[in-house]
Amino acid sequence: MTIKQSTTTPRIARRKLMKVSLAAGGAAWAGLAAPAIAQPARVLRYGNQIQEGTVYNDACLLFAAELGKLSSGKLKVEVYPNSQLGPIAAMLSATQMGSLAMVQSSPAWYSPFMKPIDTFTLPFIVGSTERLRTALDGQIGKEIDKLAQAAGFKVIGYWLQGGRHLINNAHPINTPADCKGLKIRIPNSQVNIQMIRALGGNAVAMDPSELYLAMQQGVVDGFEFPLTDFVAFKLHEVSKFVSLDQHVTDFFIITMNKALWFGLSAEEQGMVTQAMRIAMEWQWVKQPKEIDEALAFIKTRLKVNDISSADRELFVKATRPIYAQFEAAIGKPFLELAIHDLAA
Repeated sequence: MTIKQSTTTPRIARRKLMKVSLAAGGAAWAGLAAPAIAQPARVLRYGNQIQEGTVYNDACLLFAAELGKLSSGKLKVEVYPNSQLGPIAAMLSATQMGSLAMVQSSPAWYSPFMKPIDTFTLPFIVGSTERLRTALDGQIGKEIDKLAQAAGFKVIGYWLQGGRHLINNAHPINTPADCKGLKIRIPNSQVNIQMIRALGGNAVAMDPSELYLAMQQGVVDGFEFPLTDFVAFKLHEVSKFVSLDQHVTDFFIITMNKALWFGLSAEEQGMVTQAMRIAMEWQWVKQPKEIDEALAFIKTRLKVNDISSADRELFVKATRPIYAQFEAAIGKPFLELAIHDLAA
């Protein structure tokens, strides 16, 4: 068995890995008086935009390791973090077309391929992490996979990101009025754009790989981001204020090219599913702890403010009209299912 980079445990893997490649010789075929020849492993390239040393990337490496073990090396996953294979939109398109095997991103980035997925970007729709996980494991998860397959993807799992919060260099944000006039970076999603407008800000769509420089140069005043990602991208170095509004509870959707998935045997599909389930169970337990650690770190570097329940209701009230605005594009049945299953 050849191991280019160790994936013994997530904690070890998170130190200095840029790429993981797990390979092992396949079963030999034999003929009379013919030497055994190892079958080549099937290589699955897995691209993502996340940094090394994050729980997300550790989970990717754990998935790769488990699949390598389950398949006796016949399925070999190569993980490419930190946008090595391009920006998010390009990796999604490459996976859809089949030039990339696997990709992961938040629902906002998938919305150009499947509009109903915008549901998960609607402000304050998710009541708790527990409700989100139950929904993804249930009917909502099945509906997401149907949407994905219609667009050329196959959903194989989810990583938890956690709450997204408002971050800026101007002043603490306690009410929607504090957002007025701020240039706020958002993912390229119409829901995100309308949310920032509803709060009085100016939305600027941008890939996260461009955000550090944009903040440093004053191209944008702020952004909304999950806390662990905020630390991983070192954005605390170019930010001043973190306001804990948790307007979205976000997650990564992990997909494989649809044709590639259905080109796998039933046994191989089962291996992929089992390996992902192992990695998911680890990641969803580990991520909340990582969020707490990230918040504790941020509080030593920046000014952090909680938002009172009364002020949070002002954000809810200001952004609630967005639901009706996107109901037709999302589809009323899907939106109603999400509200029912996700709300507190």
